Amino acid sequence: MSIKLMTIALLTFAWPIFTEQFLRVLMTNIDIFQLSFYSDKAATAAGVANQIIVLTIYIYGFVSVGLQILVSQLLGAKRGKEIEHVITTGLVLAAILGIILTVVFLFFSSHFLSWLGLDDNLIALGTPFLQWIGGASIVIAIQVAILPILRSHGYVKQAMYVPVVTSILNVIGNYLFLFGPFGIPVLGMAGVGIATALANFVGLLLALYLLKRHVGYTFSFKKVKDVTYKLSYAILRLGLPSSGESISYNGSQIIITTIVAVLGSTALTTKVYVSSISQFVILLPISIGQATQILIGHQVGARNPDQAYRQGWHGWIIGTALALIGSFLLYIFSTPIMSFFTNDPEVIELSKNLFLLGLVLETVRATNIILINSLNATGDVRFPLIVGLIIMWIVSLPFAYLLSVPLHIGLAGIWIAYIIDEGLRGGLMAYRWRSKVWALKSIL
Repeated sequence: MSIKLMTIALLTFAWPIFTEQFLRVLMTNIDIFQLSFYSDKAATAAGVANQIIVLTIYIYGFVSVGLQILVSQLLGAKRGKEIEHVITTGLVLAAILGIILTVVFLFFSSHFLSWLGLDDNLIALGTPFLQWIGGASIVIAIQVAILPILRSHGYVKQAMYVPVVTSILNVIGNYLFLFGPFGIPVLGMAGVGIATALANFVGLLLALYLLKRHVGYTFSFKKVKDVTYKLSYAILRLGLPSSGESISYNGSQIIITTIVAVLGSTALTTKVYVSSISQFVILLPISIGQATQILIGHQVGARNPDQAYRQGWHGWIIGTALALIGSFLLYIFSTPIMSFFTNDPEVIELSKNLFLLGLVLETVRATNIILINSLNATGDVRFPLIVGLIIMWIVSLPFAYLLSVPLHIGLAGIWIAYIIDEGLRGGLMAYRWRSKVWALKSIL
C-alpha cells in the first residue's frame, strides 16, 4: 500500500475517533470548567476526582481493548461468524466489571479522596460527585465496550455519535443543576454528577441501537450461553496487559497528585487545570494510535506483517507531528486559555512554564501511545506492561518526588520526571517495534 493510501486510511479512521475521544474528555472537563464558575474549590475537587474516574475508564479497557484487538483480527482473517460470540462475551464481562465498580464507588468514594490528600472541605465537595458518576459504572462499562466493536467494523463515524449526544446532555444538565433556572433546585457538585450519570445512560441506549443497526447484533439473555472460558480468556489476555499499562500510568499519576498536594493548594490547582487542558493535545496521538491499532489488527489477521510494520511507523510519524504542533499552540495561547479557568496570576504564570515543558513531553508521550497501540494490535501486550511497571514506579515516581520537593523545583520537577519516564519507555517501544518480535505473537 502506498504512503498516500495509508494516510487516507489512517485519517479516515482517526478523525472520528479523535472527535469521539475529544467529546468524551470534554464531557469530563466540562464538569471542571462549569464548576470553575461555581467555585475554584469545587473545580479542584472535581479535577482530583476525575483522576479516579479516568482510571476506571482504563479498567473498562480490560474488556474494550481486548474486544477491539480480537474483533479487528477476526475481521482481517475473514472469520466473521465467530464475532457474535465474542461480542456477547465482551458485553457480559463488561457488565460484571461495571457492577463491581459501581459498588466500590458507592461505598468508598470519600476514602479515595482522603487517600489523595484532600482536606475535609474538598472531600465533602467531591464525594457526591464521585459517587454519582462512579455509581453509573455499569452503564459506562457497557457503553465503552460497544464503541470499539463499531470502530473495528469501520463504523467510526457512528461511534462518534455517542459522545456527541452525551456531551450535549451533560452540558445542559450541569447548567440546570448548578445555576437552577426555571426553579430547578441547585444541587452543586452532586447535580453535576447526576447530570453526567444520566447523560451516560442515554449514551448507552444510543450505543446499543447503533450496534444493532450497523453490526446486526442484539443482546439477549439467551445468548449468555455463548460465553465461554476460552473467549473470556482471549479477551482478558489481550485487555488486561494492554489496559494494565495505562492503569499503571494513571495510578502513578494519582500518587504524584499526593506529592503535588504537599506543594500547596496553588500547585494542586495548577496541576488540575494544566493536566485537564493538556488532555486535548494528547487526544491527537491517541486517535492516531487507535486508528493505527485497528488497521494493524486487520493486517495481522490477514497475515501481512510487513504492511503492519509500515503502518506502525507511518502512524508514529503523523501522531508525533500532530502532538508537537498541538503542544506548541497550547504554549503560545496558554495565558488566554488559562484565563477561562482562573484569574489567579500565580496559577496562570506557573502553568505557562509547564506548557513550555509540554513541547518535549507531548512529543515523547506520542511515541509511547502510538507504538504501544501498534504492539497491542499484534497481540504483543506483555512487553509494554512490564516496561511501564518498571519505569513508572522505579524511575518516574522517585524522580518526581526528588525534583519537586527536596530539590525545590516544584511542579516543573514533576513535568521533568514525566519527560524522563516517557522518553525511556518511548525508546524501548521503538526498539521493540523495529525488532519485529511481535510478528510471532498473533492471537489467531
